[in-house]
Amino acid sequence: MITRKTRRGMLALLLLSAFSFWVNRSQDTQKPEPVAGLDPGLDYVLRDFELQFFDESGMPTVNMRAPVLRNDPRLKLGTIEKPVVRLNQVDAVWDLTADIATVTADKEHVQLIGEVEVRRNEPSTGNWVEINTREVQIEVTPQTASTDQPVHIFDGRNRVDAIGLELDMKTKTFKLKQQVKASYAVN
Repeated sequence: MITRKTRRGMLALLLLSAFSFWVNRSQDTQKPEPVAGLDPGLDYVLRDFELQFFDESGMPTVNMRAPVLRNDPRLKLGTIEKPVVRLNQVDAVWDLTADIATVTADKEHVQLIGEVEVRRNEPSTGNWVEINTREVQIEVTPQTASTDQPVHIFDGRNRVDAIGLELDMKTKTFKLKQQVKASYAVN
């Protein structure tokens, strides 16, 4: 026979179990809000990451991958080790690599440092040009880049060397600043 104390304990256990079940079910229906972006006020490190941006029609415009991304909220600066960036435009694809990249908190200014390679490919024509230097400052929204370092430009046949470069990726034009030397292949 069950004593009164045991019956009360079993009833309390049954009520506690029912309450726990109800609380867990109500929490399952609450969906967390999606994260719109990484908070530049946080101190974090991401490893083996890939980041993509898409245009209004769902086509990828920027793809970036790297082994390490660090954010320092005190400096308001993100640091990316060995970044590989692909910028897709209507008639060209830009591939950018560097040893290190730094990105400001507003994501408008990127500095590529170390062995920097910028390569522009035109898939429709097969034409390409490669730019090598040690440091490049990129302005993201206007899609411009510049450097005061020595620059080497090669298109598979012709080579141009200079010190300093201003590049407009939208208009596909560049200006060499000083000490320009060119070697052109004769057809």
